[in-house]
Amino acid sequence: MEAPSVEEVSKKWAGKVNVVGIAWNGSQGEIDEFISRHGLTFPNVRDEDGEIFASFSVASQPAWVFQSATGERVVESRALGEDDINSRLNAISSGD
Repeated sequence: MEAPSVEEVSKKWAGKVNVVGIAWNGSQGEIDEFISRHGLTFPNVRDEDGEIFASFSVASQPAWVFQSATGERVVESRALGEDDINSRLNAISSGD
């Protein structure tokens, strides 16, 4: 399950990166229950019509969009663990 890893990353990188969860399936109640069950503190939005996912060319979940301060984007359409996420964020923050 990625949710606990995402929460840890959001805490570790607080003030340096913005973490936003985007859900495109499930009712708002189901999404709220998921957020509560996993103790998520970062913002989460519901992409009911898939418009947000489409804007990032994401076709399925799980997916990650990493965007640097200069606007460079990398999309990872697979599950990532905390180490993978931290590695990607370290690379982005160092300009690699």
